[in-house]
Amino acid sequence: MLALLKETPDITNSWFRYLLAMMRATNREVSEFNDNLYIAAHIALQAAKENPLSVMDTFEMMGHNVSMAKKGMDGAREKLTDFAFDQMEEGMRALINTLGKAEGETLAGFMRREAEIMESVANFNEQIEKIKDEFGFQFQSANYPLVHETDSFLMYQVLPTKKDVKVRKDLKPVLLVPPYMLGVHILSFLPGENKSYAHSFANEGIPTYVRVVKDILTDPKVQAMTPEDDCDQTIELCDKIKKLNGKKVTLNGTCQGGYISLMNILSGKMQGVCDALITNVTPVDGTYSDAISGMPNMHHDFITTTLPSGNKVANGYLLSLGMRMVAIDRETPLVKVLDQASLHRATDLNPGKTPAALFRWLLKERVHLPLEIAKMSSSTFQEPIGDDGTLPVQLYGKPLNLKGLADLKVHWYQNYAIKDDLVTPACATAGNKYLEGSDIVESVAFFGGHVAILTSPYGKKAPVNGEFVDAIGKQSRGPVKYQLDISAA
Repeated sequence: MLALLKETPDITNSWFRYLLAMMRATNREVSEFNDNLYIAAHIALQAAKENPLSVMDTFEMMGHNVSMAKKGMDGAREKLTDFAFDQMEEGMRALINTLGKAEGETLAGFMRREAEIMESVANFNEQIEKIKDEFGFQFQSANYPLVHETDSFLMYQVLPTKKDVKVRKDLKPVLLVPPYMLGVHILSFLPGENKSYAHSFANEGIPTYVRVVKDILTDPKVQAMTPEDDCDQTIELCDKIKKLNGKKVTLNGTCQGGYISLMNILSGKMQGVCDALITNVTPVDGTYSDAISGMPNMHHDFITTTLPSGNKVANGYLLSLGMRMVAIDRETPLVKVLDQASLHRATDLNPGKTPAALFRWLLKERVHLPLEIAKMSSSTFQEPIGDDGTLPVQLYGKPLNLKGLADLKVHWYQNYAIKDDLVTPACATAGNKYLEGSDIVESVAFFGGHVAILTSPYGKKAPVNGEFVDAIGKQSRGPVKYQLDISAA
């Protein structure tokens, strides 16, 4: 007992440090989460005034909110219970060591360590800010020459970062199409750490280009862009690449970028410039994603923001909040703080650059969407593919049918993530049955979640530039290996 009394000042000091740090960390997460909620509430109130909800819509929305709140509270309670029991177990062991003067961590040491962990979590924002010069594309540098510009897009070439690698004219070029909502920088996660999907192509000598949407806040043409505009300008970009390299382009779209690339090819207008398609975690039939298709189907006024130009756009903060609600059991402020504490504990207060970059992407890379693009995307989650393979969206007033890929002889390399709860495996592969027997589709199941292939392209189980047994036990190849192989064919 005397030993415990001697440690009491240190224990008390560490306890208050822990409490203050936890309050700082929790307040930061609450403030960030509430900021999105307040923006959403403001937009919804304006929309409700101009376009009141029906009684049925109101009840549906209230029911959805209640279920989300319950899911969030259940997740927080479960996480807090597990965290508390782990803390109690370690604390009791430290207390016994102190009382019995045994070897091992004392109670004072345990409390000091936990205080340092929570202070590291509270200061994690500093790491998120520091990583900005290493995260994503640094388009202002010479490594990304501007190759072409359209009304709505800038196209940069991604040069190799490996000194001994040169761009090879004998390889087929690839054009990366990022998702509108998630931004372009996730495709170049941490180039300096060899964690960049874009550079995994460039570092093999493949002529690699990336399509970047101009600033929607200041560019009226982007604000008013339609899927047809996207297709027309993508054709222009591919034509430029073909002229530079003498070969047709492989379109490589991620998430919704993959879906609009599929649409563009199915329009039949890209035959002269594009002959292959790669899609990463693309929701081919969004109705198979229960998390998103199960949301109330609200009028588009409820996601719009009017910019100074007078154009309406889909609000990126609101859409981002919607995606977070899909995983609300893991996104509540308390759960995020406790998860960060577990991460900092497991890494001895040095979680590394990857978590900081991932948090920066989640917190900073929100962008508004052109309203017509948002409507198109929404339709794909609310309406299934037709029984004959016809997509729920059109281009140029004409239907798009998946069977058209076989007619166009465009090979489709399709990868998805086995643990993806946003774009589920069924969601990503829903269109394959319409192409059975055509040898057009090559479907590969990657390990991990929605962005695993982007943040860890050289994972040991499934490197993008190698061959491997995929997550469902099938002999497969990565998208970079696929691109190299079709170049040699």
